Amino acid sequence: MDKKLEEISESFYLVEPPAGLFDKIMCRIEKEKKILTLRRRIIIFSIGLIGSAVAFIPAFAYARSGFVESGFYSFFSLLFSDTKIVLAYWENFAQSLLETLPVLGLAVLLATVVVFLESLKMLVRDLKIFYNSKLRKA
Repeated sequence: MDKKLEEISESFYLVEPPAGLFDKIMCRIEKEKKILTLRRRIIIFSIGLIGSAVAFIPAFAYARSGFVESGFYSFFSLLFSDTKIVLAYWENFAQSLLETLPVLGLAVLLATVVVFLESLKMLVRDLKIFYNSKLRKA
C-alpha cells in the first residue's frame, strides 16, 4: 500500500504544467480585475443617475418657487404684454430681469441636471465597454 502511494506521489512530481499556463492565469486575473472595476463603476454611476433623477424634482420645485417669489414671472410677462414699452426701456427691463433672477435655484437645478447627464454618459460608456468587449466572455 505504501509502495503504491509512493509511486503516485512520485508521478505528481514528474508532471510538468503546460507551457504558458502562468501567463494564461495572470491574463485571466487581469480580466477579472477589469470586470470587477467595470461592475463597480456601473453600480456607482447607476446610483448617481437615480439619485440625480430623484433630486431633480425638489430642485425644479425650488427653482420654480424662486421664480414666483422673486417676481421674475411678472417682469418676464411684460415682454409679451407691453412689448413697445419694454423695447423703449430695454436696459432697465434687462436689469430688472437680472436682479430678480433666482440664481441659487437655477444653480441647484443646473447642478442636478449636470450630475444626471454626466452619470448617464459614464454609465452608457461603461455598459458599452462591458457588453461589447471580450471581458465578459470566458
